Amino acid sequence: MQNVKVTTLSDIAERVGVSVNTVSRALRNCSDIGESTKKRIKIMADEMGYQPNKVASYMRTKKSNIIAVVISSLSNPFFSISLDFVFNYLTEMKYHPLIIVNKEGDLTVEEIVRCMQSGACGILTYIDLDKSAIDYCEQYEIPILLCGSKPHDERISAVYSDDYRCGKLVAQEAIARGAVRPCYINGVCSDLNTGRRDSFKKILAEAQIPCDSYDFNYENLNAGVECIKESVAENGNDFIFCFNDEIATVMLKAYDGDGGFKGEIFGVDGISKYLPYSRTVKSIGGNLESISKRCGQILLRKVKNGDSKIIREVFPIEIIV
Repeated sequence: MQNVKVTTLSDIAERVGVSVNTVSRALRNCSDIGESTKKRIKIMADEMGYQPNKVASYMRTKKSNIIAVVISSLSNPFFSISLDFVFNYLTEMKYHPLIIVNKEGDLTVEEIVRCMQSGACGILTYIDLDKSAIDYCEQYEIPILLCGSKPHDERISAVYSDDYRCGKLVAQEAIARGAVRPCYINGVCSDLNTGRRDSFKKILAEAQIPCDSYDFNYENLNAGVECIKESVAENGNDFIFCFNDEIATVMLKAYDGDGGFKGEIFGVDGISKYLPYSRTVKSIGGNLESISKRCGQILLRKVKNGDSKIIREVFPIEIIV
């Protein structure tokens, strides 16, 4: 999907040299705005391709019972498990989930508009938002909640895990198991990945244990995994901590032909707890059913009551073996 520049009220305000409130009231023909100012603003809005009815008029009615759920992958079991719990709760509350997949980084204005044009009255996203998207949601009072990671911006409500504690618990597990040269396999480029990796390495460093880092190649899986295996063998790594269970499962499978990895492989999310037919992976995670339900509760409260209060909740995690 090509990036589309969506003109906002603040864009028009900047060009005309007035406040966002003045632009908003002028476009609604409010009587306290002078005719000449209204005319200048409307002309500029037309020139910039402003489309006021994409979200604004719809959000004033809030008659939909559709919730957009935005994820970044269809292959990661974490999303399928979480979506199942989210769907159950939303359906029970008489709302209809709509899946939106975005593999292109942070959520943009274009994606927000896409959700709203699909009839959504609220958005549950597992992907952080860029600044323009946050501005847009704030401007149009769009109910939105981020699940799974701490947002970059303080204006977004979120339910997420403590990434520092996540890395710390696995590092302590590595130390307890007598690991002398652990490694971390990076996943997506995000603060979520960085937080887990840095705390893992920090706790190990305090115990004077070296730690290597390798990058997981989502684009060229087989070649990437073989490269990691070569590095693990060369450096003598005896404990592997992966960004998530998806990567941990791939690594376990990659070692099957070699008789298995001689040390321990840990992931994050605890998916085998919910998918008994899947590969058992030592992991760390929280109660995905409780987390999903809590996210649904917070978002629907925002949808029903117009609650704009910023909510931040950190869910507990534990080692799952």
